[in-house]
Amino acid sequence: MGNLDLEIIAQLTVVTLVLFAGPVIVFLLSVRKGNL
Repeated sequence: MGNLDLEIIAQLTVVTLVLFAGPVIVFLLSVRKGNL
């Protein structure tokens, strides 16, 4: 069960990173376009 827990935690971490990184990347791209 330990390995299963680690896989679930890893998946949740990836999903969380994507949810947080998505808006940040969009924001950075919009800022770059604004500067250009």
